[in-house]
Amino acid sequence: MKTDFAIDRRLALAGGAMLAAGLLGSSRGRAAAAKAESGTARLDGIDVYYELHGGPLGGTAVPLVLLPGGALTIEIGFTRELIERFAARAPVIAIELQGHGHTADRPDKPMSVEQMANDVAGVLDHLRVRQADFLGHSLGGMVATGVSILRPEIVRNVTTLGAPYQLEGFRPDLVELQRNPATTPSPELEKLLPTEADFAAWRASFDRVAPDATAFDAILERLNTMLTTWPGWSREQLAGIRAATLIVVGDNDYVRIDHAAEVAGLIPNGRLAVLPGTTHLGIVRRDAWYEPMMTALQQAEI
Repeated sequence: MKTDFAIDRRLALAGGAMLAAGLLGSSRGRAAAAKAESGTARLDGIDVYYELHGGPLGGTAVPLVLLPGGALTIEIGFTRELIERFAARAPVIAIELQGHGHTADRPDKPMSVEQMANDVAGVLDHLRVRQADFLGHSLGGMVATGVSILRPEIVRNVTTLGAPYQLEGFRPDLVELQRNPATTPSPELEKLLPTEADFAAWRASFDRVAPDATAFDAILERLNTMLTTWPGWSREQLAGIRAATLIVVGDNDYVRIDHAAEVAGLIPNGRLAVLPGTTHLGIVRRDAWYEPMMTALQQAEI
């Protein structure tokens, strides 16, 4: 019963809303992947997988980079409708991070958010993309923020969904559960956690495409270690971000609203949006709500 970054051997007891939100590996997500042009970029010993949706790269439209949440493949992390919505206006580059889906792990090295951010930048360099917008969910949002810190010249705008800048940005009962898996989750948190069916769908999607289908549990343990030991982005790093940034959280998210407001306040061109009736696992499905906000952000209207 952990977040989407971690394995939990008691996951069968957890509640959650991902199936109801329609985020899990449906035929809709697989259809989107099947139509995509896909490829890999060789980066620091692994082939980082990406998909291209929509128009060709190299035109006047600035591409959008999609980064799914922790432990999620592209087909699980983003619905066909979301990809089609954004691909209708600009090329979409969806990337699977280290240890996710088609992209292998680097088991001889500790995982890090910084390395994942550098990998994402490396994919754009491989594709000769000079500048892009970013949309990242949870871990994907943390990585997108990292790209804007480490490679600011390739980032125009960033939108994060349910992404803290450090572990303590999550609600306290989740932080406690993350650090101490023996903790019994509060009834309020239990309703928000992934279900056993969610977990099985994540594993099935991983097994279909991963270079090592036996690695899922090990990957989740490594992701959990990364999350619980990561110091986060510093206040100084956030204050130095030049890209316009939209921080989106749900009103019933894993991320605390006050923490999200702090992040938005630290980033010079930061904006905060709190979506009503929205959980951490369901926030991606609110694309009809935050897509106009992203457009306004690009046009400097918010």
